[in-house]
Amino acid sequence: MIKTLSLVVTDETRDLPALRAAAALAEREDAHLDVACLGLEPLALDTMPMAATQIIVETGRAEAEAQAESLVAWAKAHLPVDIRVDVAPRTVIGLDISAHAARFARFSDLTVVARPYGRGRDPLAPAVAEALLFGTGVPVLVVPDSPVDWSQPFRRIALAWNGTDEAMRAARGALPFLQAAERVDVVIVDPPLHAADRSDPGGDLSIWLARHGVKAEVAVLAKTQPRIADILIRFATDKGCDALVMGAYGHSRLREAMLGGATRDLLSQVPLPLVMAH
Repeated sequence: MIKTLSLVVTDETRDLPALRAAAALAEREDAHLDVACLGLEPLALDTMPMAATQIIVETGRAEAEAQAESLVAWAKAHLPVDIRVDVAPRTVIGLDISAHAARFARFSDLTVVARPYGRGRDPLAPAVAEALLFGTGVPVLVVPDSPVDWSQPFRRIALAWNGTDEAMRAARGALPFLQAAERVDVVIVDPPLHAADRSDPGGDLSIWLARHGVKAEVAVLAKTQPRIADILIRFATDKGCDALVMGAYGHSRLREAMLGGATRDLLSQVPLPLVMAH
């Protein structure tokens, strides 16, 4: 059950799809929405002269406060009047943004973010998204740039499963969406020979889902393409799925940044709504 949603806003253009999604979900689920509008203060450097540091810090703080207040006005202008919502300005020093975002969202049932990687994204977007994924224990809904009808539950959902803790946390976090869906496809790509459930891939998960009233079917796919993300996207597209659920960052962030990985690939494209957890 989703009763509290959260959203961290740092940019009007980038975060507009996420704001609309969060507002629509809050209205649909009769949930409360918390919106933090962040203004970034500059980081004072010890190498600067004392007088210059004071001027830069004070000027930067004033600019950060103005930025946060501007984002508050923007957010309120795009929010429905009939939802329960708190929109608050917050200023943070740049290096503290990850910790601040994580503290803000940790008491939510779901936190919402816009696409963090790819063309048109600045460094703040991945910093916020990764803080929410790694620092809260809360499932994260990643919103695509393309329009989505948030007024209705997802009709069909693809649940990527590889038996990891991250995948299980994602399934637990997405349970309200899974229970509301007409069908859930448990998608397993090239299960390893040593997997504990090799003889019945996804069997234990399917039993757990059934006990929660989720209608699930297992699809075991061969690795026909180099990138797992491409296989998942093709399956979801071919089957008409409305959303994808998966564990995030089964590998380290450094490895995914350097070598690639399903999480990074999907967060760069976001072809459909993603529900993720680490």
